[in-house]
Amino acid sequence: MKILAIDTSCDDTSVAVSENLSIKSNVFWSKIKEYAKWQGVMPLEAKRQHEEFLPAATEECFNTAKLSCSDVDAVAVTQGPGLAIALEAGISCAKNISQKYKIPLIAVNHMAGHIYSCLARDENNKPFSGIEDFEFPLIALTVSGGHTDLYLMTDHLKFSHIGETIDDAVGESFDKVGRMLGMEYPAGPKIELSAKLGDKMRYKFPRPLMDQDNFNFSFSGLKTAVLYQILSILGKYKSKPGKKAFKVDDLSQNLSTDTINDLAASFQQAAIDCLVERSEKAVKKYKPKMFIVGGGVIANSALREQVENMAERNRIPLYYPKPLWLCTDNAAMIAAVAYFYAQKRDFVKSPQAIDRIPNLAI
Repeated sequence: MKILAIDTSCDDTSVAVSENLSIKSNVFWSKIKEYAKWQGVMPLEAKRQHEEFLPAATEECFNTAKLSCSDVDAVAVTQGPGLAIALEAGISCAKNISQKYKIPLIAVNHMAGHIYSCLARDENNKPFSGIEDFEFPLIALTVSGGHTDLYLMTDHLKFSHIGETIDDAVGESFDKVGRMLGMEYPAGPKIELSAKLGDKMRYKFPRPLMDQDNFNFSFSGLKTAVLYQILSILGKYKSKPGKKAFKVDDLSQNLSTDTINDLAASFQQAAIDCLVERSEKAVKKYKPKMFIVGGGVIANSALREQVENMAERNRIPLYYPKPLWLCTDNAAMIAAVAYFYAQKRDFVKSPQAIDRIPNLAI
């Protein structure tokens, strides 16, 4: 089964060609450096980029795989979740290809892609992440800029949503705290580097919801605690924040490098503690056969190390995407999910009627 996969869920444009689970080519185009000046993604610019890059990215992808559209058995595309107008660009491209070449269309959930990225294989059919197949039941943690969720899976494509963030996603909180510390978007990698030089015990930040009997997450209060700590260090308020006007982008100008590093380290550790504690609690309750982590935040080496420690304590196999480019948004992971839909012949019945679903749930 040869599949052309397209992902335009946010700002990155990606196209992949797969044969079963083997990724024959994966093209990834990004203008992330341009978004740094805006401190975030500009939806209209993202859509324009996708519409500009998709034709060339598709051509490059086929050239690398030494195939053409006529060789493909199905086209898969991210239907959601994501930025509405960004999703629209990919869906429009997939619909045109489906209609022109009369091949079935597969609609894929982006978050399912992050989970199934662990099953992607290289061009020689060797598993990237060292895993041949999932063993069920399993628990999957997805950590990205827009999502922080826990799922219980009992079979392929069968998900039970057992935990979620009730406010900010963990990746979003990294970006917002990074902005307070004077770091360009995306701030996740920069916080990680800064944290390596800091003292993670310097500031006592909260670990929200860890005393509650559920598997949900909360990062808004943690983010706010970092802001209050910065304001306190700078003497911006005495008893209540907000007494003096301030601009978030100006906060770091009067912080020493050591202070920034300590704030980054303390924040990062608090966020990781929340992720690990919630995950371990779910593992102890459901006793899964394996634990999967997917999404861009698992590229953080401190998180990987501490999740690995959790898995070792509980004697449970752990897998996350390798190499790390599979952690970020990419079409290869969409192709991996699509393979299992194709095995079930679960195609979109009316391809031209498919529409974007920005808040699509698994």
